[in-house]
Amino acid sequence: MNIQVEETVKKPNGLGGWLIWPTIMVVLSPFSVLASIIGIFQDHAEAMEGLQPFMEQSLSFTLYYYGNILLEIGLLAFSLTLLVFYFQKKKRAPHLFVGLILFYLILNMIDLLAWASFDSLFGDTSQLVKQSGLRLLQTGITAMIWIPYFRLSLRVKNTFVNE
Repeated sequence: MNIQVEETVKKPNGLGGWLIWPTIMVVLSPFSVLASIIGIFQDHAEAMEGLQPFMEQSLSFTLYYYGNILLEIGLLAFSLTLLVFYFQKKKRAPHLFVGLILFYLILNMIDLLAWASFDSLFGDTSQLVKQSGLRLLQTGITAMIWIPYFRLSLRVKNTFVNE
């Protein structure tokens, strides 16, 4: 007697399970970046008045300040693109998510190095260096958790399947 056993293996898919946490990050990221950009532009005139002497003394600070604005705008565009691809469940979404985390990691490294080098320009920047270091640590921990998850998870592989 030949009995065939049909194996019913439930494949996890959809934006459930542990994928809920990255989904929250993907949804909140554009709002967070937009709030940061709005804050930059609201304070721009006042900041420019206070920062003008430092910009005249240091080309690297001027490049850092304007570069930071451009990177924030780029980050907004990147996070909005990720948001669209993520909910369309495009195959590229996991790669974009990892890219977003790496983008934040690089930005935090630049911040830490920049504020450490601006010590001679501003005086004691140890508090800003400490804040930048903590943000870098937080982003590093986030990267250590979510990058392997997005690379190895069956749920991720089964969810993001659309071209």
